Amino acid sequence: MHTLRLSFIDADTGIYTLNNYFAFFSKDIFYDSFFRTLKLSFFVIIISVILAFPLAYFICFVVKKKFRTLALLILVAPFWTSFTIRAFSWQLILSDKGLITWFIKLVTDYDVKLNFLYSMKASVFGLTLFGVMLITLLLFNSMITIDKRLLEANSDLGGNKFTEIKNIILPLSLPGLIIGSVLTFIIAVGDYAVPTLLGGGFKPVLAQLMLSTIKGTFDLNTAATMAILLVMIIIVASVPLLSLIKQVRFER
Repeated sequence: MHTLRLSFIDADTGIYTLNNYFAFFSKDIFYDSFFRTLKLSFFVIIISVILAFPLAYFICFVVKKKFRTLALLILVAPFWTSFTIRAFSWQLILSDKGLITWFIKLVTDYDVKLNFLYSMKASVFGLTLFGVMLITLLLFNSMITIDKRLLEANSDLGGNKFTEIKNIILPLSLPGLIIGSVLTFIIAVGDYAVPTLLGGGFKPVLAQLMLSTIKGTFDLNTAATMAILLVMIIIVASVPLLSLIKQVRFER
């Protein structure tokens, strides 16, 4: 509540006003960072879902039961290490003089530059890695509870894998997909570390600007405005998605 109150207080006069919000959207650097944050989060969710669904399906329906725990362990194990260690490891791999370019030169004898690190693409990549893991786990949790007799009925009625996924697996795993997407969105919107260590911070997202504002000018009112906007983004995007879960469960 204190943060909300600060966002409505004018730093000079101390009166309640909307000037902090008007000032935020009137400055290009803040305005651009706001939509850059939304763009980053959108790409992270889309790519994570596209990759996580087939991965969860593979672990649940293709991998033998005795190997599923091992498959999930392999999926989660990289995230047991410190994030800082993982980020610096990816820097060594993705930099223009990193492992990938070294291997390409070794094989082709050509010097190449990836131009990948310290960009929006690198930020999307770093956050997508976590998003894929999270959504895969939640999708697997939903898929594993699907009654196998439904799949057998689909086969007996002449259905194929496409109809199985479209009419049975996707609808019944939708709650896990939605929850995973919402959690991934929350992480992507508010993350500071990935856009800084992998994205480079040259085109800052909202979380980076908020911290730099506190460190640089100690303008708590502007920082509070950014924090409230981050919360509003999460609420506006998450509530409609979460409401779909109730609708899906009601239809079931």
